[in-house]
Amino acid sequence: MTIGSKTTGFRGLHCLALTGAIALIGAAQSKASPITFAQFVETNGGQDWSISESTVSNVTTTTVHETGTAFFSFQGMGAQPFGGSPELATFTLNATSTSLGNCASNCGAGDGFTQAGYSGTFSFTDDVAGALFGTNFLSGTFAVTGSPATTGAQLTSNLGSGNASFTASATAGNLNQLIMTSAYEAFSGSTTQEVASFSLSSLIPNFAITTPVADQAYPSGSFTAAGSGTFSSNPPPTVSPEPTTMILIGAGLLGMGLISRRKLMHE
Repeated sequence: MTIGSKTTGFRGLHCLALTGAIALIGAAQSKASPITFAQFVETNGGQDWSISESTVSNVTTTTVHETGTAFFSFQGMGAQPFGGSPELATFTLNATSTSLGNCASNCGAGDGFTQAGYSGTFSFTDDVAGALFGTNFLSGTFAVTGSPATTGAQLTSNLGSGNASFTASATAGNLNQLIMTSAYEAFSGSTTQEVASFSLSSLIPNFAITTPVADQAYPSGSFTAAGSGTFSSNPPPTVSPEPTTMILIGAGLLGMGLISRRKLMHE
């Protein structure tokens, strides 16, 4: 299977054959750490990510934004629609926070910085022309479920660094902080943890913050970055019949219904 040419029939049969085995593996792993089930890299390695801040009526909002194309793949524990092959996807992410960030110690050079309180969404959709164009590989919602200082997605970096991360997670006691969905994989009702982890590199300029007050501040100005990421869950999701497979099944059932109706009309 190559990107740009999809063998949908093979995909459907492959996924159906794996479903039973994956269910057993998922049950065995239910008490383990989250299993990585998907990942992505940008197609061009370009500066598709942006981090920016703006102040209106004394309220400062930090925005993390991404739009571009990526190679997206399912992996791990057998849950691999398309046989685990990378698929071309349209990737978008939008999240905002009005929370102050916190320095690890004194907001000096190299000090760690974390800003929580991000809410927003991300999505990876099929970017190859054909019957599955626009279908949902994976999407998610970040939510602030308590104090913005401690919940929601988080942006982290070190002052003066060219790298950063943007991460959201859900735990058994806070499942609504991150909710992920997919047209190709089914998430268990007994999920105890989900993690969406985005790594940013080649920040331009290097990361900086506004003048801190009591070791708190906002990211300073605007930055661009390249990115990649992984997605994990405990227990890992299981393969669902792909959209094309469901269409074929529906068409088959409809055909059987028409045949039965014709038989009845001629009896």
